[in-house]
Amino acid sequence: MVSRIGREIELSPVELGSQTAKRVEINLASGTPDPQVMPLKEIKEAYEEVINEYGSKVLFYPGAGGQEELIREIENKVLPLLGLNAQDNKVVVTSGAQHAMELLAKYFLENNTIAVENPTFIETFTPLRLRSNAVIPISLDSNGINVDELETLLKVVKIELLYVIPNCHNPAGVNLCEERRKKLVELANKYDFYILEDDPYKPIAGTTPRPIKSFDREGRVIYISSFSKIIAPGLRIGFVLAREDIAEKLALLEQMDFSTSTINQYVVAKLIRKGLISSRMESLSHHYGKKMKILMDSLIDYGFKDFNTPKCGFFLLLDLKKDSWDVFREAVKLGLSFVPAKPFFLRGGETMARLSISVANEGQIKEGVKRLRDAWQRV
Repeated sequence: MVSRIGREIELSPVELGSQTAKRVEINLASGTPDPQVMPLKEIKEAYEEVINEYGSKVLFYPGAGGQEELIREIENKVLPLLGLNAQDNKVVVTSGAQHAMELLAKYFLENNTIAVENPTFIETFTPLRLRSNAVIPISLDSNGINVDELETLLKVVKIELLYVIPNCHNPAGVNLCEERRKKLVELANKYDFYILEDDPYKPIAGTTPRPIKSFDREGRVIYISSFSKIIAPGLRIGFVLAREDIAEKLALLEQMDFSTSTINQYVVAKLIRKGLISSRMESLSHHYGKKMKILMDSLIDYGFKDFNTPKCGFFLLLDLKKDSWDVFREAVKLGLSFVPAKPFFLRGGETMARLSISVANEGQIKEGVKRLRDAWQRV
């Protein structure tokens, strides 16, 4: 006897790709930030400093919704960098963006109808799907979610939530244009639904439009971010910016599992205070942009032309014109891993592949594309 969630949960293609990547030479699957640019020295020093400064306090149980030291640093220094402020809203600290999505699913959903981009990021979408009665896909193009299609839907269907990834979309790599961001808030107000703005890539994205949350005057937008891409994912520190009544409930839900590490919250607060976030934003945007250009140039050199042009981030969505699982199996034999992208789509996507530039170096990206071409030719 198990729940519906227990019956329906299954291994994601992202996890499969990551597991496979451990057994091959070239990893174009992982979404982990480049280990070559992780600030190991600064992180090590921050651990020593917070222990010396606070003593055993950093090893106590965490407070509900986050340590005050970290919340203050996010409000005063991080939000302005993201184009936001805490006015009429409250910050809740979570164990990364994934944990935030789980808490938000618990708070908002009980067999409701929701809408998502098609494609969407399956890892964060799954908690929403498992607690929903129906999920409606909305098309995505080079400017983000199709707001006209969404509005047509809203005239006939009541939704509770809309889930969007506005910057460096995973897996599509696109940015939502500013006009559509404004329109989404107008639609949320008119048709009475909430928007989950999942924005972990903004700190490494370079220039992007203003957050959807910045247009929100009625508390309809819940903003989710993370320090995983700008510092390191293993620290498991993210946050939610939401209307106060929503944030207070999320803090209580967060307290139920006590999963957000106390010492890691102090470490991240220390790193923010020392200016690490602001100092890394431009350099990381340039670093990943350079690697993405190498990937796109290599794809064209080897005859792959059916892909989007990513605006930022780690991911490129490639149409292989053949079943991506068949190509994946051949690629693994040749020492290459990527992520077959069909599970990111609620409709279509059978021939799509997600390629990542996050952990591979320049030589590995070029060789990986060559092996992808060889695998493609075998199918």
